[in-house]
Amino acid sequence: MGEKSNSYRKAAVALGVFVVLCAVSGYALHATSTMEFCSSACHEMEIYAEELRYSAHAKDADGNVIDCVQCHIPAGFGPKYLAVKSYSGLKDLLVHFAETPESLDRAARQPVARRFIDDGNCLSCHEDLYKDARKEKAISELGKIAHDNYLGKNGKARSNCAGCHINMAHLPDFDRRLDPNKKFAERMDKKEALR
Repeated sequence: MGEKSNSYRKAAVALGVFVVLCAVSGYALHATSTMEFCSSACHEMEIYAEELRYSAHAKDADGNVIDCVQCHIPAGFGPKYLAVKSYSGLKDLLVHFAETPESLDRAARQPVARRFIDDGNCLSCHEDLYKDARKEKAISELGKIAHDNYLGKNGKARSNCAGCHINMAHLPDFDRRLDPNKKFAERMDKKEALR
């Protein structure tokens, strides 16, 4: 009887440790997915949080503040979420301890970063690709052709959403000169936050 009781005790302790680890992991995943954490705990993210404040993606069509995870981490909880969250977290830790904001080569990182913005996140807000975000106005003819390709109507798109729609939430200095970024750059210069 003693061996059986000891086995139950070990199983109960193991289960307790597992439950505590799951709870701590869940809390850590949630806590490290907030705008406050990203922009205050990580000095290299301050510039991104500042740029976001002036971008067209500072708030959604209903006026709700858009946080980092809404674009950068896949929605829902599952293998894809865990893989991206783990990869991003490890990459961010490496950058945090190995580089300074001034040493980051944003131009070199930009194409890779765009691949990590899940189209599903974009489509959760932009359901109708032929209307603007507020669903008020039709997009341009060129936009219709591009979205037809993306949807497979006229071929196959060679890019994800962020590959075509650059500088939607962040505007590095080297992209400020581009004509489509003019309003974004003006808001940044005037400190006219949309948040």
